[in-house]
Amino acid sequence: MEFKDWLAQTKTDKQELDLFIDRIEPFFVESGFNASEFEKRVAIGVNSIDKQVEKSLMKEEDAQD
Repeated sequence: MEFKDWLAQTKTDKQELDLFIDRIEPFFVESGFNASEFEKRVAIGVNSIDKQVEKSLMKEEDAQD
C-alpha cells in the first residue's frame, strides 16, 4: 500500500484524525517528508502565537471620563 493511500484510509478509519492529516499531508512529497518546510510553518505559527500573547499582556491605559 502506498503511503498516500494509507493516509487516505486512515482518514476514513479514524475520522477524528481527519483534520490533522489534512494539515500534515502537504508535507509528504514523493521524496519523503519535507521537514524543512514543516519546521518553517511551525516556527511561523509559534511566532504568531507569541505575538498574540505579547499583545494581550501589554498594559493598556484605563478609560477616562
